Amino acid sequence: MAQTITLTALYEPAEDDWVQARVAEIPAVITCAPTRSEAKEMLIDALREFFLSFTEEPAASTSADRLPVEVQLRAG
Repeated sequence: MAQTITLTALYEPAEDDWVQARVAEIPAVITCAPTRSEAKEMLIDALREFFLSFTEEPAASTSADRLPVEVQLRAG
C-alpha cells in the first residue's frame, strides 16, 4: 500500500541574496543557502533530520510486531 502526503516547500529571499527554504506545514523545518538548488537539498535534509529527531530505541517487547515504514523525500 502506497500513499502520498504533499507538503509545501516555500522558497523566499533572505539576507545577502541567499534563499530561505521552509516547509509551510511544519514550521520547525527551515534552512537557508546561497542558491535555490542548495536550499532545496538542505530542505530535504532538514526534513529528514526533523523526522529522525522523533526516533528512539524501541522498548523491548515480545508482543509487538515491528516493521519498517519507508518514507521518500523529494522537493520541487
